[in-house]
Parts: sequence; C-alpha cells; structure tokens
Amino acid sequence: MKSGRLLVLGLILNQAGLALANDVPKTVLPELTIYGGNRIPMTRELTNLRINTVKLKVEDNDWKTVLQEQVQVNESGPGGPVSLFMRGSNSNQALFLIDGVKMYSATAGMANFAAIAPGLLSSVDVIQGGTSAAFGSNAVGGVIRGNIDIPKGVMFSAGGGSRFSERAASSLGIRGDSYYAGVRVVQDIIRQGSATNSSNTFAFNPDNDPRKRVGIVAKAGGWITPDFQVEATALGSEVKTSFDASPTTADMNIQSIAMANVRGIYSLPRDFSVMATYGGSVDRSTVRGAFPAVFNSHSLQASVQLEKKLNIGRIFTGMDHEIQGVDSTTKFTSTSRSNVAAFVGAQLDTGRHVAEGMFRHDENSQFGHYNTYSISLSRKLGDSWRVGALTSSSFKAPTFNDLYFPTLFGFGGNPNLKPERGRMHEAFVSYDGSSGASYRLGYFMNTIKDAIVINSIFSQVENISQARIDGFEVSGTQPIDKNWTIRTNMTFQDPRNQQLNTILPRRSRMFGTVAMRYAMGNFTVEGIARGEGARYDDNENLHKLPAMIIVGFSASYKLQQGPTLRVQIDNFLDKKYQPAVGFNGIPRTVWASISHTF
Repeated sequence: MKSGRLLVLGLILNQAGLALANDVPKTVLPELTIYGGNRIPMTRELTNLRINTVKLKVEDNDWKTVLQEQVQVNESGPGGPVSLFMRGSNSNQALFLIDGVKMYSATAGMANFAAIAPGLLSSVDVIQGGTSAAFGSNAVGGVIRGNIDIPKGVMFSAGGGSRFSERAASSLGIRGDSYYAGVRVVQDIIRQGSATNSSNTFAFNPDNDPRKRVGIVAKAGGWITPDFQVEATALGSEVKTSFDASPTTADMNIQSIAMANVRGIYSLPRDFSVMATYGGSVDRSTVRGAFPAVFNSHSLQASVQLEKKLNIGRIFTGMDHEIQGVDSTTKFTSTSRSNVAAFVGAQLDTGRHVAEGMFRHDENSQFGHYNTYSISLSRKLGDSWRVGALTSSSFKAPTFNDLYFPTLFGFGGNPNLKPERGRMHEAFVSYDGSSGASYRLGYFMNTIKDAIVINSIFSQVENISQARIDGFEVSGTQPIDKNWTIRTNMTFQDPRNQQLNTILPRRSRMFGTVAMRYAMGNFTVEGIARGEGARYDDNENLHKLPAMIIVGFSASYKLQQGPTLRVQIDNFLDKKYQPAVGFNGIPRTVWASISHTF
C-alpha cells in the first residue's frame, strides 16, 4: 500500500512540474541521479571505473541485443528471465537502477529485466566492477544505471516482425526556460514459438509462448528558484509471458515493476550543495497454471547527500535508508528488513593523476554491520593515454528466497546463510583519441567469500568457501574513415567455484562481439557478431552447453523532413542454441518499423 502511494505521489508531482513559472531563469545545476546514481560521475574525468553508455531507441525491445557489447546476457527462452553476468558474477550480484532507484525483487534478489522494454529508457550506463561502496549491497559485479530523458516534441513509432510480432511507442515532451515534462508509452507483442524443447523432460510443451508487454514513464521537473531544482519520475511496466511448466497446462506469468521518486537539489554558498531524495520500487509476479503462486515485494528508499565542489574535483558525504518488504502466497519466516548506511567519498583530478576513494558503513537489520571501500589511482600519459589500478570490497545480503523459502519439491531456503563478501582488484591501460578512436585493456580479479550457490543435490542453497573470477577485457572503437567504424569487445575469464574446482554455471570463459558500422548522411547500416564459448548449466559441470556465434544486422534511413525507416534482423543465420538446458534461444526475427517526431 505504501508503495502504491509512492506512485500516486510521483504522478501528482509530475503534474505540478508543468505549472512551474516561466519567468524563473534557468540555472545549470549538477545532474540529478539519486540513491548513489550521482556518486559516480557520467564522464571519465573523475572516475577510473569502466563506464560505457548505451543510447537507446524506442524500438529497442531486447536486453540481450542492447547489452551484448558490454556484458554476458542470458535469456531462458523467448520472453523468459533475463540474467546478466558482469565480470563473471551472478545475476543477483549486479544492481539495476532507474533514475537512481534500485529495481529488484526482494525474494529473487535480481532485477526483472523481462518486465521492462529497454526503449522505455533513454540510455543505460554499464558500470563494471565492485561498486558496493557507492551503491550498497548487490553491486558486486557492477551496475546497470538506467536514465530517463524525454525529448521535446511528439513522437510516434510502429513496427512489425516475424511470426506476427508487433511493437509501438509514442511520447510527448515539453520544455521551457525553467521546466520540463514528458511521458512515453511503449508496448510490444513477441511471438517466437515454444520457450522449451524436448531436452526439458518435465515441462516441454511445443505450443506457442507469446509475450505481451506495455510500459509507461512520466517525468517532470524545474527550477523553483535559480538555486533550487526539483524533479519527479514515475514508471510502470507489465509483461504477460506464456511459459511451459508442464506438458499439458497453459501457464502464464504476469509480472510488473514500478518505481517513483521525488528529488531536489539546493545550491549553497561556497560551492556546497545538498541533495535529498525519496522514492521506491515495486516488483510483482503472479503465476497461473500448473503451480499458481504470487510473489510481491517492495523497497522504500531515501537518501541525503552533501557535496562540495573543488577546483580539482569534489568531496561528498551522506546517508541512505532502505526498507524491504515481501507479500507472497509462499509463507516466509520473515517478511521485512531494513538497511541504514553512511558514506563519504572524494573524486579528484590533479591534471596528471585521477584519484578516487569511497567508504561506506552499512547497518543491516538482519546481518549487522559491514564496511566497504573503493580506492583507485591512475596516471595520465599525455593527452590520450591513462594507466591505473583499482581495489574495492563488497558485500551482498542473502535474499528472502535464499533464507526462508519453504521446502517444496525437495528444495528450500537456508536460514543459516551468511552474507557474501567480495574483493575486486583491477589494473588497466586506456586510450581516448581526438579522432574518436578508443581502446582499453584491463585485468580484473574478483574473489567472493561465502558465495551463495545451490548445493549438489539441489536441496537448498549454501555458502561455499570461495568463488574466484579473474580475467582480461579488451575493447576498442576505431574509425576507418569518415563513414566506417569498427568496434570490438572481448572478455577472457576463469569464473571458478574454488570449493568444487568447477566453472560457475552459465558463464562462458570467453565471449565478445565485433561490430562494423557504416554511416553516410541519413543512412546507417550495421552488422554485429556475438560469440560465446562453451559453458555449463550446473555447479558440478555435468551439463555442457556448446559454443555459439550469433549474427545481427540493422539499417535505418531518415527521409528528408520526414519519418525514419528501420529494419533489424536478429539471429540472421537462424542459429539453433540453448541459453539453458531445455530452453530455446531466440530464432531469426526480422523487424521493420517507422517513426516520426513532430
């Protein structure tokens, strides 16, 4: 109920933003991204972390395609759960933010990417590495930070695809000298055949498993005075996915996520500023069919941060508070918990060196006190080269499922679990040239003590002594001439369960992409190949999934003063593959769309 009120509050504030006076002069203020979002700058001048920004289009409806150049993404069948493996960490060891609000299920512990179309957002920042000192629990492998920006004007987009799939979007944005507001709606219906195959002994059903998804986001804000800016955001998205839970039943999972927040920043004398935020998120899942169930959770989040700008960077300190709650047909021993944290940080650029340090102290109502830190230093070599090193610590609290899930079908939670504790070390050399060329070579080593995994007889989860993931990352962008650009991203890693001396499930030891882009005038065409090495579907490495190469193609053309035409082909060669044992990969899918902004 409280979370529902948050959404109402967000919508009310959006409308209030439209009424802000036009005669207030516009002042350029720091970017507002709450709950840790503003603690790591968007630009590389003040951070040594690997950050890549992916611009999104309203036509984007597949997270695997959107993020394939940055991280390993796994989708368990068309419309199925989406898992991210950032630097070999598990999907619930990566954090997803939308406008600074944490988006995840308190029961499953990971973000429900399948419930939201990427096109509902304007961009995402992929932040690689341990960032618990900035963002708290779960940010073990990295952070996906979603941003919302609705441009001025009216936009419509419509398209269709293979097997009578369809998608559509529209947006309305207004901007004045002292205010801005907008709303965007995105919907899609994906038909890609059965999610399972005959290898799925207990659930294979050769029916069609469509996915229907619709989402809306609204944002408004403005300047009350030249020193005081406010902003409010609200988002809601729902997906209905048909899936196979048995060979004979018609099963459906209705999932929805929502978030809302309000935030303000006030500029003080002597280059001080204070930022306060309040918001929250909701994650709901209702399963119908052979095994009906309801899993709902919510998270209330608040933060206050004081910052001082310096000639060589900035220093900041603050506190945040989060309350999690669960409402489910499955009876959990405990249904709520809270976390209070204090943090301090500095990000400095002396001209030759970039230094960054953060410290965070968490007090968790279930697991007590935990300290995390992040320290980095880099040396600039000329105008383009940089060499540096980073070290950080992290912790992750077990989820409600991990702890309290009742024993069903021989599987249950483990109330004796301890939080995971991690250490990540990294060294890198990078190049950013004025011509658009950029390269980065890095080595990382991530050790996770008391890592939480499912035990060998699939009866409950347990802490293992240690997991270790170390590897090399190579990425680069190279313009060939004024029209052609080539991009590549490769990761070579060893994600190992050191207790069993096995490879962690569903992580490839080698994966990457190579993309070629041609742009001339209003015409753009791009091809991309994604490769993933062999991986295992279980902790014991008994079920091996073969290596694969998936090729994609896209092209767009903007008519003079008219609409933009786009065509996209996913899995161009129609490669048959299994993202997990018993589940089908996405078959070849052709999309065509038209969009126009007035």
